[in-house]
Amino acid sequence: MYINDVWVVYYLIIGLVGLGVGKFTSWANDFYIEEKNLSIVEFWKHRKEVFKSQYIIMFEMAFLYILLLYFVGVPHTFLKWLDLIKFLVLTPMLVSSFLIDLKHRIIPNRLNMTMFEIGIIFTFIYGISKISIAKDMLLGCLTGGGIFLAITLIGGLIAGKEAMGLGDVKFMGAVRFIFWRHENM
Repeated sequence: MYINDVWVVYYLIIGLVGLGVGKFTSWANDFYIEEKNLSIVEFWKHRKEVFKSQYIIMFEMAFLYILLLYFVGVPHTFLKWLDLIKFLVLTPMLVSSFLIDLKHRIIPNRLNMTMFEIGIIFTFIYGISKISIAKDMLLGCLTGGGIFLAITLIGGLIAGKEAMGLGDVKFMGAVRFIFWRHENM
């Protein structure tokens, strides 16, 4: 049986992967906020208190992964495979950013840096196939972060207080690094 020209077993597999990634995402959210002062070794010793089941995040991630597969499909070109992998890697980080920002009004620097580092890796890989794509990704990062930095600075001057946190500026730079529009691939 096929849905959108994709074998149903692929949806089942990607859904199970999404459940696992969702569990890891809920663990990472707890780590970023509740246990952020612990090293990884200390955190591992206290893992039983931290590994709380957050089934909503798990099923949300499985649903998002299935939607990604539905809309992207099974790619037939190298660059389309990179798009699918990029979105599968970025989705849990976006969900984490949203949930942490919603709950604690911060976006952890480590999360922003991880998205930025992944953006650099994908820029390098895309640049191997077509250098103009890498150039567009780098310019996207600069404009995305630059526009929000300008909003932060101008808003701070007008309001007399911090209009937007620098975590939001770094987040927009990192996200714009990864989300770019490519026409002729």
